[in-house]
Amino acid sequence: MPPILYDKTTDRAASAAQEHEQKPEPAQPPAAKTLRQRSEFAGLLAQSGLRASLYLERKNSINGNVSKSNMSEGAIAAIDDLTLQLKFWGKSSLDEEAFNLLLDDIGYSRDRDGLFDDLLEDIGYANPFFDVTSRTISVDNMRQMYASEPYRIPEQAVFNNGEALMSFVEALFRTADVTGDNVLDYDEVKQMLRKLLGSEPTQEVIDEAFKALDVDGDGQVNFEEFKSFMLKANVNDVSDLSSDFNEAILSPSHSSDLKFVTELEKYCKAHRGVNHHLLQNLATAAFGKKETADLLLRFLSAYSKFNSNFISNINALLEMLDDLYHIEVLSENLEEEMGHYDEETLVEGEKMGIKRESIEGIPHRQLFIELVELLETKLARSYLKFIPDYICEKLTHAIEESMKHGKLGLLAILYFGSELIVPQIYSYILDGLRLSMGLTNEEAKFFILHIDMDKDHADSLREIIIANCRTKAERLVLLKCTRLLLEARVSFYDSVLKYGSEMSEPVFDVHATDQRCFSDIASRSNILHMCRDHIKGATVLDVGCGTGHLSRELLNRGATKTVGVDISSDMIEAAN
Repeated sequence: MPPILYDKTTDRAASAAQEHEQKPEPAQPPAAKTLRQRSEFAGLLAQSGLRASLYLERKNSINGNVSKSNMSEGAIAAIDDLTLQLKFWGKSSLDEEAFNLLLDDIGYSRDRDGLFDDLLEDIGYANPFFDVTSRTISVDNMRQMYASEPYRIPEQAVFNNGEALMSFVEALFRTADVTGDNVLDYDEVKQMLRKLLGSEPTQEVIDEAFKALDVDGDGQVNFEEFKSFMLKANVNDVSDLSSDFNEAILSPSHSSDLKFVTELEKYCKAHRGVNHHLLQNLATAAFGKKETADLLLRFLSAYSKFNSNFISNINALLEMLDDLYHIEVLSENLEEEMGHYDEETLVEGEKMGIKRESIEGIPHRQLFIELVELLETKLARSYLKFIPDYICEKLTHAIEESMKHGKLGLLAILYFGSELIVPQIYSYILDGLRLSMGLTNEEAKFFILHIDMDKDHADSLREIIIANCRTKAERLVLLKCTRLLLEARVSFYDSVLKYGSEMSEPVFDVHATDQRCFSDIASRSNILHMCRDHIKGATVLDVGCGTGHLSRELLNRGATKTVGVDISSDMIEAAN
């Protein structure tokens, strides 16, 4: 799956044509199925319109070896798709209305103010005879833009694997680092933007870009900051809709119970707690296969810290329910969590290559533990005993605070904070495990079972939720707890990324027989933490450098030069 954009099935194009009374085609075009999937043109257009904040120009653009007079196959396909889209809507050119429909098609959720105006301006750069005041763009206009600098689209319109992305990110950083001091200053970022945009960037664009890159605000951009930003830019980011939640529906007089639950569900599914850039990049192995596999093990090791209470939460909720039907359906969910399935489920599992003896009677918690142990064996490392407390701190706190609200808090934890959103989250993780480690269905059975069953579990819990949001006070509690839980998930993802950048090598080799070297490996994050205020511009002597991990990490964090010495010639050879 490409790492930048995701397929999004939609019927918005057809419905929009009807709403605006566009004349429909007598028969659906031969390529109509492409209109029901992600628009290739819309995807490429989104990259073009956001070029000032998405620095994803390809190596060919940097090296300047793409012909300015020819379009790639990707650009040709994009133009063909635009032609079909316009025909479907009964339009001869792209206006702002059609432009927004294209953005809808890819699920674009960033601020759209001025985006169409930017595109008009870009067309004007490519064609000095273009009439910007017409506010319409023809297919020929788009051809001219895609054939010009810097909008030429290479054959590889997206990165097909994480190694290619990481290689590009590092090459871009090293090219921009003119002084070779392993950090980018303001002028270097400005020069990088000039190359990427093909024109002189405005002061506003430069300031915005530098602020976004310089996370710690020290006036310089180190490689970790640069890589982190590029990974965020590599996915179609989904904005947090906290401020957009329509709180008028909290009043039962303004909305039904079903309407309230439906709106809160939409809020959850659009939240960064479900679509965080970490999840999307893990799904495509955007860090590279090796680093993605390692990061997934860290993620799941940390995840095990708080997901062990799921069964106890269900039992606690069962004791608070009065409706016998609700008790019955929730008890069925509990049975499946404990590994008790009907025959149909076991047969379907066997068809997918999942042995019935490997899941029957085995609680899901145990399946999760077995999965983590499998990954530890495959990667020859373990993180379980070394997960920093800060990673799960906010998530644990959110669960504890929600439980103070009794039944409503537990419903928020189990439904909005888990069963509703877990299928999407686990789908990202499953994709990442398959791409980075080649896991089979038998090996990944925990996620396969949950993705399938949690959808049914969510339907059961939904009925209970609808019966418990009759008053404004109940709705306020559900909304408050849901927001708290989702924000805590965002914090968890951010913390996993921080943990991953703190320790770039495994803390413990599970196959090692000599544990005397463990203290050296386990102390690396502490060493980096203690050095953090002294790294920038430093010349470092790394005594006992081993394979050179700390030296490389210090260079990435801003050291000017490192010199490593070690008693072992083999270590020095490995470091070089």
